[in-house]
Amino acid sequence: MKTISQIFSELYDKVLIRYQNSSQQNQQLPDLSANDEHYINLLYELKKPTLTSFAEKAQISKPAATRIIHRFFKKGYLSKQPSLTDKRVSYLKLSKELQVYCRNSYQLFDQVFLDCISVLSKEEQDQLEYLINKVNQKI
Repeated sequence: MKTISQIFSELYDKVLIRYQNSSQQNQQLPDLSANDEHYINLLYELKKPTLTSFAEKAQISKPAATRIIHRFFKKGYLSKQPSLTDKRVSYLKLSKELQVYCRNSYQLFDQVFLDCISVLSKEEQDQLEYLINKVNQKI
């Protein structure tokens, strides 16, 4: 009998494969590495990211975050937006292309995930959401 971690890993892999094999996903930015996509998603999730908030969210050092951010500047993925209230602070702003990419990726993943759990009743989906939230709060 499989353990719950094995079942979760198998489910995760299946959902991820469906997401990655989607024709919509393949039409988007193919030159992003998995790490770059992860860091861009973190920047997208942060409302007004700064270098410090990005480093904290990514759980990396500030020097490592600086290298990543400079690389993104060079590729045109990001721009700096000075704070209107504190001139010492600059916000990191994703390019319009990446904002659209992230929004579409999130929508696509949501659709793939919802398709995968459509075998569950509404009550089972609500219970799954409750349980995932409970585990997520403890991590």
